[in-house]
Amino acid sequence: MKRRAVIETAIGESRAAIYEGRRMVELHVDRPWMATPRTGDMYIGRVTSVDSSVAGAWVDIGSDAAPALMPFAAQKEMPKLAEGQAVEVSILRSQIGAKGATLRYLGESDAKPGLVKKLTLRERLLARFPDLTFDDAAVNAVDSACETSLALPGGGSITMEQTQALLAIDVDKGAAISAAAAANEAAKLIASQLRLRGLGGLVVIDFPNLRQPKQRKTLEKTFEAACAADPNVTKFNSLSRFGVIEMTRSKPDLSLDDVLNTKYGEPTVATQAIRALRRLTREAAVSAGAQLEMIVTPEVESWLNDAPFDWRAEVTDRIGARFKLVQGPSVDVKADR
Repeated sequence: MKRRAVIETAIGESRAAIYEGRRMVELHVDRPWMATPRTGDMYIGRVTSVDSSVAGAWVDIGSDAAPALMPFAAQKEMPKLAEGQAVEVSILRSQIGAKGATLRYLGESDAKPGLVKKLTLRERLLARFPDLTFDDAAVNAVDSACETSLALPGGGSITMEQTQALLAIDVDKGAAISAAAAANEAAKLIASQLRLRGLGGLVVIDFPNLRQPKQRKTLEKTFEAACAADPNVTKFNSLSRFGVIEMTRSKPDLSLDDVLNTKYGEPTVATQAIRALRRLTREAAVSAGAQLEMIVTPEVESWLNDAPFDWRAEVTDRIGARFKLVQGPSVDVKADR
């Protein structure tokens, strides 16, 4: 299948939309200034303990990263490890929250623990899809991609709530013709949303009650077909008598929600700041020569003043030194024409 990526290098982040044919199937955001170990990155680590209870070794990979696990079953030709030994590793599964990364052993080392190579978004995508082609353009779909409530075609809706243990999805029949119609539309939408946003782990979906065995079987087949094209591993149980499907989807990397939002589903202060910078550069494009004010809340202003990258230099490089930062009750950009 022919795949292409539309990729955008913005201030503070890179964005990409993956298309299969004309259909957008995945969205990705990478923030190079984030220290979070992500899939494919390479580190020097130091073994802190060999733990038979998890059949692996705990490894310190430096910086502020959580202790990472190197499971023995995932390694080939790995020598016997000892506490204190330095090893070169790559990230098999990103660090997500406080849960440390999963590692692949690459070799022994005599260097200090720390980052060796951090993949760019382009490199990360090529590792996922080696035949991927790229176009450079704006990727605007990211800004509205993490809604927690989504309408279904023909009526009804789904609501998604991420907890520490699982992703809970509730399907509401609403004004749909029937529970079966809402359930089948929801199955297709849920499968596409999981892939689009990179969601995974344990997922519990509460469908409307379907009494007829034929309707239940049709729903299971619809969901299975909708998940069939997903390159990540998906497994799910049959619909329970309570109308629930439990499933898992492999999640080797951060989801869109992990990068953009708090655990409560709200944009982080960093996300708000980067969106304000995006709005500033857009306004500059339509207001050539105008002096610009980027109005931000106190929280966003504080983050920008201590930002982990030089956003002022990047903005100046793009639009010139015709902007200033102003504190206000909400985010806005004003042009003095």
